[in-house]
Amino acid sequence: MKKQILTCFDSDQLNEVVKGASLELHQMDRGSFQANLFSTSLGKGTLDIGQYSRSILSEGSFSPDFMTFGFLLDAKGEGRLNGSLVMEHDMSLSEEGTQLEHYLAPNTLWSSFQFKREDLLKTGISLSGQSSTIYRFNKKMQQNISLKLGNVFAYLKNADHNQISSLNSSMIYNHILSLYAHSISHAHSYSPLKRNESTFLAKKIYAYLQDHAGEPIQMIDLTALIEKSERTVERLFKKYFGIPPYTYLKFHRLHLIRKHLMQRDSSFISITQLAMENGFMEIGYFGREYKRTFGETPSETLKNNRE
Repeated sequence: MKKQILTCFDSDQLNEVVKGASLELHQMDRGSFQANLFSTSLGKGTLDIGQYSRSILSEGSFSPDFMTFGFLLDAKGEGRLNGSLVMEHDMSLSEEGTQLEHYLAPNTLWSSFQFKREDLLKTGISLSGQSSTIYRFNKKMQQNISLKLGNVFAYLKNADHNQISSLNSSMIYNHILSLYAHSISHAHSYSPLKRNESTFLAKKIYAYLQDHAGEPIQMIDLTALIEKSERTVERLFKKYFGIPPYTYLKFHRLHLIRKHLMQRDSSFISITQLAMENGFMEIGYFGREYKRTFGETPSETLKNNRE
């Protein structure tokens, strides 16, 4: 069992927030950051629960060895999972090794439960031809699943090490899996996460922004890239990632700089040069945006990680 409270955004500490997954997390709005994280092994599976004070974009892939259920226990705003809208009480089922881009609104309370495919099949759920899917429920079922899963999660989060070690982990694993399986059979609607042209174009813009983050990028570069209008570029990107392309680019650049400043053994260049190499030509603007996002100046980040 592992409990963590982070009071500063640190991508290295967050990149394994879901055990076995390979994820890169980015803070996507300004302000001080706090994360409350919980993880526990349940025999053949793992339960992870988390909440971030700021909006977060996660990108990467789930473990190739486990399927994953996700559930949003509490959400004050809309999110995106591979371009599909996700809201409070929505549940997702992801296949082994699923690639994902997941945008979470601030203060969203999420859970991730990893399990073996053969165990879900034992519950009578058919996965024939099934791809990763988002499930939605009517009001009654939302209350039902939130109450039952919430009670189990709350007990595990509040238990101490002795209480956890005395539990029959296999029994808890099977109980949580059966709750999810029961929910699938009572879903009001569902939507498979399909890759279509819009997804392809949004990912193409995303890859371009990443590959050219250190260069000046104008909207005409993006419209030429996918041969669509400026309005279409913004609409496709925001639909898939939950934020406009230039907002993503700014925060991506800030994270690249912060990651460099936090690498103790890296060869250091001046903060001004580092900012300019990552696309910030106005150093005053860069300094303000960095502090508004991470709650400290670039020089403070450098100092705190080299003491």
